[in-house]
Amino acid sequence: MMRIIELHIYGYGKLEDYVIKSLDQMQIFYGENEAGKSTIMSFIHSILFGFPGKQSAENRYEPKNNPKYGGKIKAFFPDRGVAVIERVKGKATGDVTVSLEDATIGGEELLKDLLKRMEKSIFQAIFSFNVHGLQNIHAMKGEELGRYLFSAGTLGTDKLFNTEGLLQKEMELRFKPSGKKPLLNEKLKELKDIQTSLKNAEQQNETYSELVSMKNELTDKIARLKNEINMLEQTGIKLREYKRNEKLVIEAAALDGKIKVHDPSFFPEDGLNRLEKVDEQLKSNQARMLRLKEKRDQLLKDLESHRPNSDLLGMETEIQAAIENLPLYDQLKQEKRLLESKLEEMTEEIDQLNDKLHTDFNEGNIHEINTSIFIKEQAENIDETEQRLRNKKLELESAFEEEKKALAELEARSESAKEELLDEAERTKLVKDLDLLGNKERIHSELNYVMDQIESAKIKEETEKERQRQQQKKDFNQLLLLGSILLIVFLWGITNGTWFLAGIGIAGLLLLLAARFKSADKKPMEDKVLSRLLDREKALKENLNSQPEGNASFTKSLLAKDEEARQRHRELHIKIEQQHDRFEKIVQQFEAWETDEAQIKQRRADLLKQFGLTETSAPIKVLDAYHLIERQKQYFRERKRIKESLKTVAESLIEMESSLKLLAQRFLQNSNLAPVEAAGLLKRTLREAIDQKSRYRELNVKLEEMEEELSTLQKEEHVFSQEREGLLTQAGTEDEDGFRQKAKNASLVKGWKTRLEDINHQLIASGISDEDRGKILTGIPLEEQIEENNSDLGERKRELSAKFDSIADVKHKMKVLEEGGIYSELLHKYKQLQHEFTEDAKEWAKYAVARDLLSKTIDRYKDERLPRMLARAESFLSILTDGSYMKIIPQVSGSGFLIERNDHLFFEANELSQATAEQVYVSIRLALAADHYDRYPFPIIIDDSFVNFDHNRTARTIKLLREMSNNNQILIFTCHRHLLDYFSEKEIVNLQEKSTNIV
Repeated sequence: MMRIIELHIYGYGKLEDYVIKSLDQMQIFYGENEAGKSTIMSFIHSILFGFPGKQSAENRYEPKNNPKYGGKIKAFFPDRGVAVIERVKGKATGDVTVSLEDATIGGEELLKDLLKRMEKSIFQAIFSFNVHGLQNIHAMKGEELGRYLFSAGTLGTDKLFNTEGLLQKEMELRFKPSGKKPLLNEKLKELKDIQTSLKNAEQQNETYSELVSMKNELTDKIARLKNEINMLEQTGIKLREYKRNEKLVIEAAALDGKIKVHDPSFFPEDGLNRLEKVDEQLKSNQARMLRLKEKRDQLLKDLESHRPNSDLLGMETEIQAAIENLPLYDQLKQEKRLLESKLEEMTEEIDQLNDKLHTDFNEGNIHEINTSIFIKEQAENIDETEQRLRNKKLELESAFEEEKKALAELEARSESAKEELLDEAERTKLVKDLDLLGNKERIHSELNYVMDQIESAKIKEETEKERQRQQQKKDFNQLLLLGSILLIVFLWGITNGTWFLAGIGIAGLLLLLAARFKSADKKPMEDKVLSRLLDREKALKENLNSQPEGNASFTKSLLAKDEEARQRHRELHIKIEQQHDRFEKIVQQFEAWETDEAQIKQRRADLLKQFGLTETSAPIKVLDAYHLIERQKQYFRERKRIKESLKTVAESLIEMESSLKLLAQRFLQNSNLAPVEAAGLLKRTLREAIDQKSRYRELNVKLEEMEEELSTLQKEEHVFSQEREGLLTQAGTEDEDGFRQKAKNASLVKGWKTRLEDINHQLIASGISDEDRGKILTGIPLEEQIEENNSDLGERKRELSAKFDSIADVKHKMKVLEEGGIYSELLHKYKQLQHEFTEDAKEWAKYAVARDLLSKTIDRYKDERLPRMLARAESFLSILTDGSYMKIIPQVSGSGFLIERNDHLFFEANELSQATAEQVYVSIRLALAADHYDRYPFPIIIDDSFVNFDHNRTARTIKLLREMSNNNQILIFTCHRHLLDYFSEKEIVNLQEKSTNIV
């Protein structure tokens, strides 16, 4: 099955750079209104089938603030694996690119193959449905609801329902069997009225009917006469053609008779010319044979005089080889001289190298010296090491001098820094004075701080005293008020005899007086904080007066300078110690260098000893010695090679001289000739023999050609003789005279046949057949036939002219009648209205035929595909209604359904509750999608199509969808949060949480 794995929206509607990954087999997209649910549904349709056209009723969802338009879908297809479908802005439906996991890349055609050539409208009708279908159910009444459900089960949409209604409406606009207002009903009534009026006019005008009958009769007679006249005219033309070709027909008959009388039984084609040609060829052939025989005799004589020397030619290869080797002979002699010169030079080079090495190498001891690659590497290593040690010595000597110089400089700087230091007693005194001066400053600072605190405390004390005065005034006022109240209570109690209240009043007055006196007697306490601060101020002033006089800044500067000098001295001391360490390292490196120097000298001596050299023999580098010895070896090998080459060249020269000497003795009868001279004479003698042989061969070839030509001429003579005898035999004659007589007769017959053939061609071109020839030769004379045909033709033409006059008179009378009354107007109006009614009836018939075809298609669907789909829909409906409704039965006529309840009562769709009708709709839509699974295993996309279901029906619907998700991927879009309780967290895509990607 096809499964959508991932959505990536570049820009679509208000969604930009929006990615949804890892879509499950069953996925619910939740979001409030305007969260992008419809946008995502449209995005899936657009990527799979193309963007809606600009003239389309569908929303294109083009981004307002983003130039990117489109996105991509990653999906799994069962027969092709994972595919990435990307569609971006381009042509009308967008530019699409499809990439498969096997690296196949294609466009619209590949996408159509993946989608099984499914069209967008069919996909939306079968696999994608939304709340609009439910809204249609709410709006329909009566049998319309049943027909709508049938349409949904057929096409997945209400198109069938709408089409059926549209066709019925168009038909009723034009005609109703019992209607009055439709167009055809009105025209039919008007046509019947005019037809009645026309019949009445016809009855009042019987003369017009008689004239019409007479006109028809005359028209038939005129047509018959025209046909007869045409036939007579054709007969006249044919007879005149017979007359024109009559002489040719007679001549052809006469020639045919002559040919039958004089035609010989057989005579060879072009026999006379062939006989004369054969005689001429025989004579020419005999003359050529005589000339060839004379040439053959002379050629035999020439052959005998040019016979070649076979012995010399038999040795041609050996002689030719000896001659061809003559340049090699000169080359070998020159090479011998060159080798002898090189041998002397090589010997000189060997002696010079022996002198340079102060030794005496020879071919015996030179090869005992080892000059392998290993020895060469040792020599290179020794030379490199010696050079490195020399460079190292120079570096060490330079470093030694530099370090020694640096050490002296550091020691001098250290002594100078030491002189700048204070002695210890003076430094101790300065430190002590600085401490005392520092204490004085601290006391002074603390004194200032304490004085500030005292000032602050005094201000605070004044503020507190003012607050207390205000509080005392406030307390006095309160006591006065309360005392007045208690005094009134006391007086009122005495006046009324309420002693309890009088007691309370007097007690209260006494308490108030006691509190007042106590508050007046209370003295303000001394501020302890202020006292402590004053004591501290006094002590600090006494301590400050006892401190010594002096300048702390000056003392600090002296100590700082001394500390800097001491720090420089310590740094210089450390640098001197470090310099001593570097100096010691240089000394140690010198000692190591001396050890390496001794070792390399020993290795050098050992390797020179292997070369057969000593240190005293020559001051030379080891690698140079190696190269010289290696070169000496090459010289010895080269000298040996030269000696061997010289020996080979000398042997080749002796062999060549012996060969030339033997050949000269045999064919030139002189063995004392020089090699070059002998070769020249042998070459000339051989060339003469070869030329003679060539001439002999040419003469033989000519002789063979002559013999072959002579044989050919003899054969040709025999063939020509046979051909001549054959011609005489074919003509049935024994001699040439009889043959020539027969040739003359054959020429005459041939001329007659040619003329007869020309006549036949002319007659065929004129259309004269063999039957016509017979009529011309044996029938009635042509002049009589032509005269009789002309007479009949004239009679028919006169009769036709009379009939034309009669019909013109009848038409004139009819026209007078038609122009003179109501009949003509009624007839014209009847014809016009009849034509209009016919055209309108044709228009009505189109819709009637379309509706009839639609009805037949519905009937066929009911019989073939509907039962299988309804079986699934019944199963789904039973699940959704918990078995309350069992069957969905199509109407016998029309396009509605009957729904059977479990108590076997039947209901039409309009008799069901709203929720049950919606469940029937959902069952049919899901069954339609499941019915197409085998061919089109596409995802099912649902947009809030069961929001009106109660809790139990919703749970059963979700359960059904989970079962269907085993075959089809289910994608649900909803804005109702309570539906999320039926799904796991993994199955929910919350568009609100992803709003960060929404612009």
